[in-house]
Formats: sequence, C-alpha cells, structure tokens
Amino acid sequence: MIWLVDISRLVENLHLRTPTGIDRVEMAYVQHFLGRAGREDVRFVVTWPYLTGILSNDYVRPVIEAAASRWSADGQDAARDSTFVELRDVLCRPPAESNGRSALRVGGSDARAGAGDWVRTAAIGAQSAGNRLSRRHLAAFRAEGACYVHVSQFRLNRPRRFSWLSAAAVRGVFFLHDLIPITHPEYCRPGEAGRHARRVDTMARHASVIIANSGFTRSSFEAHRAATGGTAPPCEVVPLGLSGLFLAPSAIAPIRTETPYFVVVGTIEPRKNLAFLLQVWHRWTRAGASRRARLVVVGRRGWENENVLDLLERSIGLAPTVIEVATLSDAGMVALLRGATALLAPSLVEGFGLPIAEALALGVPVIASDIEAHREVGGAFAQYVGPADGLGWMAALDDCIRPESERRPGRQAGRENYKPTSWSDHMARVEDIVARIGTS
Repeated sequence: MIWLVDISRLVENLHLRTPTGIDRVEMAYVQHFLGRAGREDVRFVVTWPYLTGILSNDYVRPVIEAAASRWSADGQDAARDSTFVELRDVLCRPPAESNGRSALRVGGSDARAGAGDWVRTAAIGAQSAGNRLSRRHLAAFRAEGACYVHVSQFRLNRPRRFSWLSAAAVRGVFFLHDLIPITHPEYCRPGEAGRHARRVDTMARHASVIIANSGFTRSSFEAHRAATGGTAPPCEVVPLGLSGLFLAPSAIAPIRTETPYFVVVGTIEPRKNLAFLLQVWHRWTRAGASRRARLVVVGRRGWENENVLDLLERSIGLAPTVIEVATLSDAGMVALLRGATALLAPSLVEGFGLPIAEALALGVPVIASDIEAHREVGGAFAQYVGPADGLGWMAALDDCIRPESERRPGRQAGRENYKPTSWSDHMARVEDIVARIGTS
C-alpha cells in the first residue's frame, strides 16, 4: 500500500519561528510517517491552489528536519530560545510600577518571512510542479492501493483540488480539529462558517474514517451532518498527543521568581475570552497588594481582537502586571509552565484544550472555563469556573495564590495520576483504526 501524507500547511508555514497548534499535529504525523518510509512506500502531497504535487520522502525529509530544528520542537535547551531568555529575565525582576500604557511585549511578532523562506517555498512549488499529480500516479494508486492522510484541514474548502481521491479510489483518513466556525460563527472571521462547511463536506465526501480530537468534536460533527442531511463516515475519537518534553521534563528547569505568575496560552481571538480574563485580572490585582502577581499571555495576535488589543496596549492598570509573548519553543514553554502558579484557560468554546493537557502532565494546577471540551481533557484534575463568572475566577485566583491553598498538594497528585496521551500512543490508535477500515 502507498501512504500519501498531505503536508500543505507545513509548507505554507515554513516561515514561522515556531509552529501553530495544528502545525504541531501535522509535524507529528509527518515525522511518524518518515519513520516508516524505509519499510513502506510513503509519499507526500502538497495541495496548491492550482495543482497537486507528489513528493518523495527523500526530498521531504531534509525540509521537515530543517523546520523541526528551527522550531526547536525536540530541543531541551530553553536557553536557545532568545524570547524565552528575555521573558525569564523579565519575570525574575520585580514588577515595575508602570510600563506606560501598554503591557510589556516580549519577543515581537512571529509572522515575518525572510528571503530564505520564500526561496524554500518556491523550490517546493517547483518540485511539486515537476512531479504533479498525473494519470500515471492515479493508475499506480488504484493498482497498489493507497491511503491519503490529511490532518490540517488546509485547503479542504477547495473541493475540486481533492476530486482525484475518488478517481484513484484512494482511502481517506482526515483529522477534524473542531466545528467552531460553523457552531459559533460569531467568534470567527466573516465568511469562515461557509469555508469550514466546505472543509467538512470535503472530508465527508472522501473519508473512509474521520479522526476527531475529542468526543465533543465528534458529536458536533455528527449533529452538523444530521442537520444538513449529509451522510457521515465513521468518526473515531483519538486525543491529541504530547511531545516528549511535556512527558519527561526533568532536564528543563522551571523559572524561579519571587513574584508569582499565571499563564494563558492560545491565539488572541474572541473565543479565547481574553478580554474577560484581562478585566477580571485588573480587578483582582487592584484589590490588594497581597494579591500582586503577573499574567503571561502566550499567543499570536489573531483576528477580530480589537477589544483585547485595546486592553493590552492602552490600559495603565494592566501594564505593570501583564506580559505578552507571541511564541515560545517547546522547551521554553515547559520551563514557563513548570514555574507557573497555574495555567488559566478561559475559552468560551474549544475543540480540545492542548495547553490543559500539557500543564497537567507537568503537574501544574489548571483553572479552566467550564465547557465540555475542557472537562473532557482535564477530568477531575482541573478546577472549572463558568466562562462569565468573574467572581468565581477571582476566588480561584485567590485559592491558587495563597501559600496555604488546598490545591498546592494537587501538583504532586496531578503529576502522578493524570494520564496524558503520547504521540506514540496516538499514532498506534490511528494505525489500528486504519487497519480496521482496510479490512472492512
């Protein structure tokens, strides 16, 4: 059998200093299949707007290895991450009485592509054009059997680009991260609901099986297909895996600070509920000197986020205690979380909740909004507060910051009892699912 692994989103995002959450998932899958390339026929697909390229593992391997090295996905030395070093130095100093009107921003933006990035992407485009999908490929896929793996949802809103899957009788395995643009369009960019509906329709048309990251995502998918009258292929739940650094972090020292700090992780966009959290934070930190702490916001600036940016850039009250960081390496994130008083996850809606799993795997307390996906990931190990319950969030912050807090022993209990999913476990479950559909 031929494995066809789509890497289109990774190619699109090669210019980023660190990967997005979905990029991490695609990278994990690509690295897994590169490990199989010596034993099985593994090829990689790049779906461009106007052509589809089929690339060999010999060509893709150095590209992926270079990206992984640049993203420091597996490095254990947080000091290699200059943004982390700057952040650590800031956290180890006492908070200034005033940083002006803006929250301190560490590390700058992450979205600028250099000349080398454009050259690299252009070279992949030329390689794709030189080995574009052809009738010869389709005949080989039909004759030998092929399985197409697509985990990023990227370009699925262009259904014509994927019609070849039916022509070649290729089995399809698709990963579904969420249906938020459809179920909660108010939190997304204009037009995103329609684009995401086309992505889901493309999956449903070509999938032999869909892998969902949570039961919440699966139930949302099945409800959407029932409401639209479309058939639904089998949908299996396989939670996202964690990188080895979060499962065995002993080589990475936590940040040690005199002033306690909390961490919130995620793209700055409406559904993350950051405007609410910042308002709660302002009220809580001004309530008394004994409650003085810092809040580290880790995430790229997304869309429809004017209210949050106003607070980050124009609030004198928030400026002394809030630090914004666009991205961190995995090692830097581990060190930051290990030193944190707690992770805060105030989202209004999520498909999964990877930062919750990462924090709990490290034994870090978690305060999360009381939504279905969060409870699925955090189980009995996180503390849940309504996403609009300001007094509840302030009480939870109080509980974490007090030296005599009853939650402090929970760090050790969480480390010993929380059972996160590793990427090797994730891949083993996916392979079992693929094997079942191959024999059905």
